[in-house]
Amino acid sequence: MNRVLKIGAYRRLLAAYTLNELAFMVGSLALALLVYRRTGSALGAAAFFLAAQFVPALISPLAVARLEHRPPRPVLPALYWFEALVFFALAWVAMHFSLALVLVLALADGVAALTARSLARAATVSVTSAVGLLREGNAVANAAFSVCFMLGPAIGGAVVAAGGTSAALIADGCLFGLIGLTLATAKDLPEPSPTRASAKGRVRAAFQYAREHMAISRLLILQVFGVLFFTISVPVEVVFAEHSLHAGSAGYGGLLSAWGAGAVAGAAIYARWRALPSRSLIVIGAASLGIGFVVMAVAPTLAVAIVGAAFGGVGNGVEAVAARTALQEETEERWMALMMSLNESLFQSVPGVGILLGGTITALGSPRTALAVAGAGSLAVTVAAWFALAPLSTAKPSASPGPSASASPRSDREGVTADPNSGGAHCEAPPAPVARHQ
Repeated sequence: MNRVLKIGAYRRLLAAYTLNELAFMVGSLALALLVYRRTGSALGAAAFFLAAQFVPALISPLAVARLEHRPPRPVLPALYWFEALVFFALAWVAMHFSLALVLVLALADGVAALTARSLARAATVSVTSAVGLLREGNAVANAAFSVCFMLGPAIGGAVVAAGGTSAALIADGCLFGLIGLTLATAKDLPEPSPTRASAKGRVRAAFQYAREHMAISRLLILQVFGVLFFTISVPVEVVFAEHSLHAGSAGYGGLLSAWGAGAVAGAAIYARWRALPSRSLIVIGAASLGIGFVVMAVAPTLAVAIVGAAFGGVGNGVEAVAARTALQEETEERWMALMMSLNESLFQSVPGVGILLGGTITALGSPRTALAVAGAGSLAVTVAAWFALAPLSTAKPSASPGPSASASPRSDREGVTADPNSGGAHCEAPPAPVARHQ
C-alpha cells in the first residue's frame, strides 16, 4: 500500500476523494432533514431524491463527454468550486426556504458531483495503472470511503444538532472549496486524449462500446440487479428495528453502526486479498450481502440482526470496489471517464427502484419478507456472477504501458473497437473467447 501512496498525483486525488465522500454524507443528511422538516411530506423527500440523484444520473454522462478531453487540473477544481458555491447558496435557502430553489440547486450539484467523481476516478485509474497499482489504489480509496460511510452521518448529525442545517451546508461548501484547492495545486495529473466527437456521439459510442464488450456489458447488467437487491433494505431497516424487533431507535442505530463497521472490515478484506480474481471477490461480496440479509430476515433478537447487518456491511465493502476494479481493468483508457460515468449513474438511479420495491414489499407483507427477498436476490446475483463473469480478464494491467497502449484498442476483447471520433463502432474480427469496485 505504501507504494501507491508515494505517487503525488494519487495522494492529491485520494485526499479529494475522501473529502468529497465526507462532504457528500454530511450534505445529504443535512438536505434530507431540511426538506422533510420544512415540507413534512414524503412527496417532498421523493422530489429531493429525484432532483439530487435520479435526474443527475441521466444528465451527467453528457457532461462527462463534454469535459473528458480537457485537462483535469482546471476542470476538476472548477467543478468542486461550483459545488462550494451551490452549498453556500443552499445555506442561504435553508434560512429563506423555497422547495423549488432547493430542488434546482440540488439538481445542479448532483450533475456537478457525478461529473467530477467520474473524471476523478478516470484520472486515478490512469495514474495507478501506469505503474501497475490499480488494485492497491482502489483498496486505499475504498478504505477511506468506508470510514467516511461509517463516520459521515454521525458527523453530519452532530453539526446539524450543534449549529443547524445552515452551518452544516456552509461546512460542506468549505470542504468543496478545499477539495478544489487540493487539485488546483496538483502538478502531475494525467493529460486526457483529445477527441473531436460531439458529446452525444461520445455517449452513444460509449453504450455501443459497452454492448460490444461482453465482460463490460455483463458487469454493468449484474451491477444493475445487484444494486437493486442490495438497496431493498434501505427503507426497511427502520421498520424492522421498530416493529419486528421492538428495539426502538437505539436498535436501528445499532444496525446502521454494525453495517458501517462491517463495511470497514470489508475494505480491509479487499485490501488484504485484492490479488484474487475479480470474479471471486465479486462473488464473495455478493454472497456476504445475501447471507447478511437472510440472517436479518430470520433474526429472533437484535443481537442476531446486528450480526447479519455486519455480514451485509462486509459484503458492501468488498463487492462494490471489486466490481468497479473489474470494470476499470476491462476498459480502455480512452473510454474510462465515460464508463465510470455510466457506472456512477447506475449507482445513483437504480437505488430508487430498490427503495421503492423494499417499501412496497414491507407495506404489503412485512420487513422480514422484504429482507428475505433482498437476501434471495443477492444470492441469485452471486450465482449469476460466478457463471457470467468467467470472461473477465485474469491479467492485471501492464505496469508500464507504452505510448501506443492507451491509444490502440485491446486486441483480447471481443474484437470490436469503438471509434471515439465517429460516435460508432466497427467489427475488426470475429469475437474471440477470453478468460475471466468499489
